[in-house]
Amino acid sequence: MDNFLWGVATSSHQVEGGNFYNDWWEWEKMGKIKTNDSSHPACDHYHLYKEDFKLIKFLNNNAYRFSIEWSRIEKEEGKFDEKEIEHYVDMLKELKKLNIEPLLTLHHFTIPIWLKEKGGFLNPESIDYFKRFVNKVVPYFKDYVKYWVTINEPVVLALLGYFFGWWPPGEKNLKKGLKVIKNLILSHMYANIIIKENRSDSLVSIAHNMMLFYPYRNFFMDKFLVNKVSPIYNDLILDALTSGYIKKPVGNNEFYSDLKDSIDYIGVNYYTRAFVEFHPFKLYNEKKRKDAILTDFGYEYYPEGIYEILSNLKKYNKKIIITENGIADKEDKLRGEFITKSIEEIKKAKKEGLDIAGYFYWSLMDNFEWVEGYSMKFGLYEVDFKTLERKIRKSAYIYKDICEKETI
Repeated sequence: MDNFLWGVATSSHQVEGGNFYNDWWEWEKMGKIKTNDSSHPACDHYHLYKEDFKLIKFLNNNAYRFSIEWSRIEKEEGKFDEKEIEHYVDMLKELKKLNIEPLLTLHHFTIPIWLKEKGGFLNPESIDYFKRFVNKVVPYFKDYVKYWVTINEPVVLALLGYFFGWWPPGEKNLKKGLKVIKNLILSHMYANIIIKENRSDSLVSIAHNMMLFYPYRNFFMDKFLVNKVSPIYNDLILDALTSGYIKKPVGNNEFYSDLKDSIDYIGVNYYTRAFVEFHPFKLYNEKKRKDAILTDFGYEYYPEGIYEILSNLKKYNKKIIITENGIADKEDKLRGEFITKSIEEIKKAKKEGLDIAGYFYWSLMDNFEWVEGYSMKFGLYEVDFKTLERKIRKSAYIYKDICEKETI
């Protein structure tokens, strides 16, 4: 796999600490975290990034995906903190010294409190606010960043915040969630334009969570549900970003010329599969198979599924980067096998002609897993959240060996 990006991924709110100006900090203060954990100081990656970059280098990684925190840079509407921007420039300079390629995410779930108070991404004006933010920061980063993710998991953001109501703003309104997805699609479109104006050889995408859906029973209504859910969850956004058409139920089949081919690669976040069962009183009803091996998070252990996900992307004829792939595994019993199997399936897909350019394990280290707090252990490095000590897990050596040999 020549020039293949071997990396790990994090996000600002989950690892930095000190993010007191976003919607998630307010959500925490409302007692919405199951474990009552606080995202401060998290891993204190904000101050310890140089040490953490050495951990990345030790893994024989040549790439690192991380995000910048909008609420640090624009704490107050329209007022940009140059020191915070320079902090991220310093991180990029340090990565360059170490020959680690950055994959920079501009938005990873959190928004500034001032934007939350204006309705967040439900407000169509959020598109302009995001444009202003991207216009401000990209010129600082363009010399260091070739690979970009504009928005992380827009469908997940909309579903968990506006359909299930587990995440801020805690709404349970599908129509609102669909509007949020549309506004995020258009936010990406404008961000892509701005990035390309600043650096023409940039490779831009979203990080798109993809899941395999299967009928729980051999029943026509279960199959019907799968045929409705899967295209909306997996295909609708990618169809929009490649064809330029935002289809129902998110749009009304309207065409945006700047949306067509607005991604240079497909960023895939893959974790698991789901079995769905028709329920007369629920829009979505997921079931667990009795023989399923479950991760600590409660979803099924199914690394083999990444092959099917990748195969389904052939129709787009785009470069692919696996922007996230990981497992919550406190005992570290399944992680090594999960990584090995996942990469075997990726190699299989690559041999069949798919242009797969990178793999980012989620995550470098244990971190603040949103409403789950610190209970879910995704890290190649274990973190003691009292002392902030990082301790390597055995599975990390398996990934290190793969990255060194670029094979299995």
